[in-house]
Amino acid sequence: MRLFVDPTTLVGFCLVLVRAVAWVLVCPPFNSPAIPGRIRVGVAVSISLVLANQVGQQVESIETASLVSMLFTQLLAGFALGLFVHIVFTAIQSAGEMIDLQVGFSLGAVIDPLTGNNATPIGRLHQLLGVAILFAINGHVLVVRAFIRSVEMSPMGGIDTDRVAETIARLVATLLAASIEIALPVLTALFCAEVALGFLGKAAPQLNILVIGFAVKSFLAFTLLGMTLVLLPETVDSLLSRSIRAAMEVMTG
Repeated sequence: MRLFVDPTTLVGFCLVLVRAVAWVLVCPPFNSPAIPGRIRVGVAVSISLVLANQVGQQVESIETASLVSMLFTQLLAGFALGLFVHIVFTAIQSAGEMIDLQVGFSLGAVIDPLTGNNATPIGRLHQLLGVAILFAINGHVLVVRAFIRSVEMSPMGGIDTDRVAETIARLVATLLAASIEIALPVLTALFCAEVALGFLGKAAPQLNILVIGFAVKSFLAFTLLGMTLVLLPETVDSLLSRSIRAAMEVMTG
């Protein structure tokens, strides 16, 4: 039994596979080490099989030099698209880390077995909730559709390099502002508690303000955290849409 494969389709499959692998390694939720490697490879291969013929038809020559250049361009395109989505969840985790820093939980940061990095309790909670919300709102489907759309817009992986830095800077500024907005109610309450504890320490020096302050700030943080988490689904949806639009802006045909 002989299996005949169109050379252009095979080249298209290789090009899309390189972009898909780079995208899966960076883009949440597929970049989590909790997802087995064979599952991530299966996602990349499945998408590549669907888009192989479409991309293969755009290939004008299959010379070695041009093929290596196209593979490198596809690698950058996949990495860029995944990076735009990754920044969203970094901003959400940063909101929790700001709360940890204000309360004092950042002193208890431990190694996260999933990422291998130091993670504070509330920061990690925000990051896990962000991923859970992503699945709840079908954000993973939106992310996959965005990848397919990027291939349709730029089959050869073309990126407007002049706009990449500007777009990333604008997106990071927006997401930093969003992370502050997420944590602002808790941070405001904690700041007021700090001021009140300062006056209490002056009025009653015999009190151990460090011990009392930690208990008070922990109580306020956990009380207000439940109220702020209600707004997190809408925030994740909005930030995800912005990041995908920003990623589409840098793609060129």
